[in-house]
Amino acid sequence: MELRHFRQQPNIGPRDTAGLPNHVLEKIAAGEQPLKAIREWRCISQTDLADRTGVAVTQIMRCESGWLISKEALRLLARGLRVHDELLVD
Repeated sequence: MELRHFRQQPNIGPRDTAGLPNHVLEKIAAGEQPLKAIREWRCISQTDLADRTGVAVTQIMRCESGWLISKEALRLLARGLRVHDELLVD
């Protein structure tokens, strides 16, 4: 996704799940990691997200597999996805 298209997407806060499409909410409810569901909805690859945030691709992969990562890394990933930190925590 081009940066200009990404910038046109809405910011979503922690209680604003109404801003997430139903298919994303359904994936999360079915057990998919929120990071992966939101990242795919934003059409951002793991590599692109790593480049935008400075978080290693391996950390992103671990988080999407259910491993715990640092709060700082989650904060950076949330900022890169334009969502509030709490949306990335189960």
